[in-house]
Amino acid sequence: MTLVDSDVAVAAAVRAFGPAEGAVVYVDRVIREPGVVSLGEGSFQLRGSALLVFCDQMPGANWMHPCAYALVDLDSGDVLTVVPSDRPPVFGRLPDTWVVAVDPNGLADLAPR
Repeated sequence: MTLVDSDVAVAAAVRAFGPAEGAVVYVDRVIREPGVVSLGEGSFQLRGSALLVFCDQMPGANWMHPCAYALVDLDSGDVLTVVPSDRPPVFGRLPDTWVVAVDPNGLADLAPR
């Protein structure tokens, strides 16, 4: 498992979702390598390395509610896809590799700040 620096991960997350009113944006520092990556109920075929970003549009609302995923290419910084969903990556707190990227209202509850 290869991790990127938190600053690199946060910059990628901001490119994907920027500040969104009332939302919290999380990013996993684990690099996703080429292949199939799960995004909520769907998946995406990666051709290069990318970071997975999660936007919780209703922080604290529990399991099923509006949210979205994005993949950001590590080489170009381009947002490869944004996929709406209704569930977070895991039930409960995110693994320790995830960090909070955007939290304008202090509502992050899935990963440490």
